[in-house]
Amino acid sequence: MTFQDFQDTFLKWTEEVIEAKKPDGFPICPFARKARLQNKIQFIDARNDSMNNLESFDKENYEIGIAWVDGCDMVDMEALTVQLKEKHPDLLYFTSTTDSGHFAKNFTNCIFIQLYDDIMIKRQYLHTTKYYDNWPDFYYKLICG
Repeated sequence: MTFQDFQDTFLKWTEEVIEAKKPDGFPICPFARKARLQNKIQFIDARNDSMNNLESFDKENYEIGIAWVDGCDMVDMEALTVQLKEKHPDLLYFTSTTDSGHFAKNFTNCIFIQLYDDIMIKRQYLHTTKYYDNWPDFYYKLICG
């Protein structure tokens, strides 16, 4: 798969899976559609030189970075997210893989990069709705702390 194929497939997967409403009436990510439509997603090819490529996230122009790490050792990538969180506390880094996720598994391995303050504001808003009501406790703690 080329990097362009990855981007196209990711956007299609986002629209069909992540933006689709679950039985509780909420999409997996209520903010994904807006980010996609407003071109607020930065795609990063981090399969090589992962640290430098992950640090290329443009937080001034994008709300989320989707770093493709297919073929990388995910134990190493998890360790890298810890290092990056310490170095950039204004950003949130987490893996999304073919094995992770309660509501949907990713079709490939990625690291998501989000603006920490922005995601906290969005979570505060979601707490005023029933969004988290059907989340299992273990998943809520994993995602929200």
